Amino acid sequence: MRQLTLENDLRDVVSRLERQVELATAQGRTDINLALEDAFIPILKAAYQLPNLINLNRKRKNYPGIDLGDDHDRVAFQVTSTTTLDKVKSTVQQFMDRAYYNSFDELYVLTLTPKQSSYSQKAIDALLTDQFAFNCKKHVIDLGDVLREVSALRVTAQERILQEFQHILGEVDAFNSFSAEAVETPTTITSNLQAIKLPEAVYVAELAIEDKMVVARAKAELGYGGRSRNRRSVVKMALLLESVETDAWVYYDGRLFAFEDMEQTGVAAVVDTGSIERLDVVDLASSPEADNVNVLKQLLVAQTQERLKARGVRLHPKDRFFFFSPSAEGEKERKEAWVGKKKSIRRVYKLVQQKKDPSKVAHHQHLSFDLSFISIGDTWYGQIVPSWYYSFNGFRRSNWHEDLLSKQKRIEHNSTVRDQVRFIAYFLASLSDGFAEVSDIRYQSLIELESIQGIEAEALMLEVAETSDDGNEDSEEVEA
Repeated sequence: MRQLTLENDLRDVVSRLERQVELATAQGRTDINLALEDAFIPILKAAYQLPNLINLNRKRKNYPGIDLGDDHDRVAFQVTSTTTLDKVKSTVQQFMDRAYYNSFDELYVLTLTPKQSSYSQKAIDALLTDQFAFNCKKHVIDLGDVLREVSALRVTAQERILQEFQHILGEVDAFNSFSAEAVETPTTITSNLQAIKLPEAVYVAELAIEDKMVVARAKAELGYGGRSRNRRSVVKMALLLESVETDAWVYYDGRLFAFEDMEQTGVAAVVDTGSIERLDVVDLASSPEADNVNVLKQLLVAQTQERLKARGVRLHPKDRFFFFSPSAEGEKERKEAWVGKKKSIRRVYKLVQQKKDPSKVAHHQHLSFDLSFISIGDTWYGQIVPSWYYSFNGFRRSNWHEDLLSKQKRIEHNSTVRDQVRFIAYFLASLSDGFAEVSDIRYQSLIELESIQGIEAEALMLEVAETSDDGNEDSEEVEA
């Protein structure tokens, strides 16, 4: 009886979920899949036995063509509300063009509404090579297919998945409710784009260090025990050996770039001082060379990192997102005052203790955000994407990070995320307090988009997304 009731409940919740997604897409909100990527992780983990499945967009920004992946079992998923053959072809084409088959052996296209009765295998085969196989009957799946995999699990596992589906249904209900709210014309939309004023100049100089000598000194004086991973690491060690701790620089093609005068910051200790040259920032900002623009973008990150470091916000060295740390060692909670519509207090860090043994730490929760830079016309913006980071010691990623993040995202609504963006923008704007130097980035107001029923706003945000995709791909070519 328990099994029968469970099967009926699962079929019911999946059927309702499909109808709600269809409603959202009928309203033109095909971005609903973006809101649900994290929510499906625990279900797909259990159904397809993929314990290391993660959201790839958190591992690498804007992972085009695929959303979720398990690089241990080499399986990837694209989650979409579009069921057409063109969508499948587009996904497979991107997978092949970007050579994702080097990382993943299987690709599933998961449609959130019932898939078509058939797809042209011939059309897909035309996109494939001997390096990768995609079978439409096997690899295009919908929620009904997922449900069949779930039915083979133990009853207790099915009960947990039922709860996950119910959470997702609640998210979709909230998504549709928010989308259907009456909106007056014109509409003012607060974006996640923060206008910035660029510094006036960029300093560039030829690097002047002997790598082997630097590494040898670092082993003797800094206790460095490994081999240098890349040239940037050697430059960092060279600066530390000269007691220079700034991170506000970028290394590229044998040269260092910085917004601040190298003679004043100490960076001159590792460069040929006779080669120091002052450039107008517009020389990089308007350059037709992608590498020059990417150097500027990475300098903006580096300068921001240096200012945030003094305010207890760290840059994750591998994944390159910012996260709030405790203000002092042993601090169990950190709160920051800010002004939105009114004066408020926001918690940005919390130490969470184990329920069974409160003397032990379960994890640390940090407010985090990705920060990238784009230009639209002659204007530059910082693009803020808030999230949460879960560590086991205040810095290193917890093994439970993905699960904890998924649970947190399920209880957040659009208004929550908007408030997070506003807070982070306020915090960034406050970095200039006390700094009058022309070498500083000035974070200004969030951009408000006024449009007729959001049409112009959506067009601009699409342009932003496309610009971000291009910029992120290019930035991999420049070593920061």
